[in-house]
Amino acid sequence: MTEILHAWALAPAAIGACCVAADRRRARALELAAAALMMLAMLDAVSPAPVLPVVVWAAALIICAMVLAAARGARRAVPVEGASAAGSGMRGLLPGRVARSGPGSRLGSSRAADGRAMTLHTTLGLVLMAALLLGMGAHAGAGAQGHGHGLSADGFSAMLVVTAVGYAALSGAWAGRAHGWRERTQFAAMGASALLMACAAVIG
Repeated sequence: MTEILHAWALAPAAIGACCVAADRRRARALELAAAALMMLAMLDAVSPAPVLPVVVWAAALIICAMVLAAARGARRAVPVEGASAAGSGMRGLLPGRVARSGPGSRLGSSRAADGRAMTLHTTLGLVLMAALLLGMGAHAGAGAQGHGHGLSADGFSAMLVVTAVGYAALSGAWAGRAHGWRERTQFAAMGASALLMACAAVIG
């Protein structure tokens, strides 16, 4: 059952990565690298002979999340020409909120909002995936050490499931407000992948 859940989790992750690669409207090299890193970490974690320990993969995912967050902060710090810079702030994280102006301006604002939301969503996904990998390792180690450690690992796994459910709900909300099929698919795919990985961590 665990192997089936892992395979199901890999499928939406691969779909999300394909959506990032297919989006030629803006430079998304960092997001593509993040998607590829998550795929490699998931594949290696479920491999019978892992190349790297889950701790190393988790650290790599956290570092990637920090780089993404720093890049997003740098982009927000760049001055925007004209009045389009007004009202950015937290509203930029909601894909559905765009400025009320001409059609071209609305389209550009919508895509910019989708991009900011996607970067934040990917950053959160990297952190969650790192925690899930650590949870899988802790669960496996606790099973080998006995009942007392198992209870502690079960509590951590339950916390991961709750977090994954929240992330999946956030993914669904953002998918509903996104403006393109690629963005909607990527939001939904990442949420589904995280939820399935959480289930696999608990069962495994």
